[in-house]
Amino acid sequence: MSITIQTALYDAMESSILQVECSFSRGFNGLQLIGNSTEVCKSGLERARAALEDVGIFIPQKRIVLNICPAHIRKDGSHFDLPFAVSLAALITEKEPSVDLRKWLFAAELGLDGRLRPVKGVISFALASMSENFDGIVVAEDNLDEVSVLNRLRVQNGKTICPYAFATLRDLLDWLFAGKTEAIITKTSSLTPEKLGIPSEPNFDDMILNSNLQRVALVAATGLHSVLLTGAPGTGKSMFSARLTSIMPRIDREEHLESLKIHSSVMQKIPDCLLNGRPPFRGPHHQSSASAIMGVPEQPGEISLAHGGILFLDEFPEFRRDIIEALREPLETGYVRVSRAKKKVTWLSKITLIAACNSCPCGWLGSTLRPCSCPSTKILSYRRKISGPILDRIDLHVRMPDQPGARSDIFLQLKEREGASLTRKLADTVRSARDFGAKRNEKIGARFNRDLKADQLVEASGLASLDFKKIVDSCTPKYATRRAVIRSLRVARTLADLETRENIQANHIMQAWKWLPDSSDRKEDYAYGI
Repeated sequence: MSITIQTALYDAMESSILQVECSFSRGFNGLQLIGNSTEVCKSGLERARAALEDVGIFIPQKRIVLNICPAHIRKDGSHFDLPFAVSLAALITEKEPSVDLRKWLFAAELGLDGRLRPVKGVISFALASMSENFDGIVVAEDNLDEVSVLNRLRVQNGKTICPYAFATLRDLLDWLFAGKTEAIITKTSSLTPEKLGIPSEPNFDDMILNSNLQRVALVAATGLHSVLLTGAPGTGKSMFSARLTSIMPRIDREEHLESLKIHSSVMQKIPDCLLNGRPPFRGPHHQSSASAIMGVPEQPGEISLAHGGILFLDEFPEFRRDIIEALREPLETGYVRVSRAKKKVTWLSKITLIAACNSCPCGWLGSTLRPCSCPSTKILSYRRKISGPILDRIDLHVRMPDQPGARSDIFLQLKEREGASLTRKLADTVRSARDFGAKRNEKIGARFNRDLKADQLVEASGLASLDFKKIVDSCTPKYATRRAVIRSLRVARTLADLETRENIQANHIMQAWKWLPDSSDRKEDYAYGI
């Protein structure tokens, strides 16, 4: 007699269905696991044994072999605990299960007392079970929220999945072999985009923004353009960055699914804002390692966890030089290839980079509030920490204005604004601009304005070829690099969308050029590397 239980294995963004086979065999008494597994996976046999004994199922004095197939794939993870326990229980009790075990996927870690614990990768497991037309998936209670979101997304041709969660192994076995359904935990998300208003995360309602900063926020949120904020301490660089996601629309279904898969591969609870479709926000410390930022084959880094949202790098020059330079390829391609001797994976990382830095080590260079105390050599060294190629990949270079803290008019302005939400106003503008450009971008094969390629810019501009050549030649400096011209045209397209104009205008290109690092008023700074 042989029992087969379905489970799965994830590898970065991919997943595959595996089977746990269990049967009696001749030989010495005991449990034997075969099938190319790691120590974590092997130790799951003892966890399964202890959990079964807790519910009164004891392993007989016989030889039992468990095999995870296909055998050539290296298996790792504690989610095999539950398939081990279910297969052993079915083999030992010889009871007929109430469901077809070949149509259900099992994935959970077991405590010695029989409790089901959450595991990584359940989003990938659920998608794999959908692709195989399984009836459902059984997970721990703490994994139920993320699996339930898939039913709202209806990810594969309108298909849904039946997620069942249990608190203990005893409850699961009662359902599986006795038909008891009282302990089944299910959840269907009742949140819809129509029911969700202004998000609960920090927003611009408690911040004073001048007209230029409002325009920067609108452009960044609409076209998903990267931003470098420079200014003295206390000018609101971090505050502005943390609030930008509040005016961004919900990420589309494809990016939402990709982001959920990435977050599911980390042993952390997925934030509620991401489950509800809000863009993720990640702000790692400047002393983070390269592996923490870029990722490793076993799990994604901060740049991938920010996929579909914002990666905020505060104190940008204080990050290690190799980390800053490693951002070049992901900012262009939207993914990170992590290569090691034995494993190579690709993590998605389509992000909006928001970086913030001071103008000098002490922070007060160019400020009207306090004089700078840094020698010129230190200023030059500080600025050279950020290379020209990285700056050339950032669309909007913005100098934050000084905001004196002692003046009471700031607080009066906030009080006068009560009842009038700046966040809602900006969010409505961004949504309208996105909707205005959505059909055009879909037609030419771009998701957002930041994704426009060089051969798509003429069509995206809404101009005839001759008019496009004239306006670009007249508004672009002769010293401009090809990448700088492309980025200025992408920003110009976003500016035109905000004004609901089909064609980009000369003033749009000129404004976009003012935000680039090699514009005439920033050329001296650019030579020093900021």
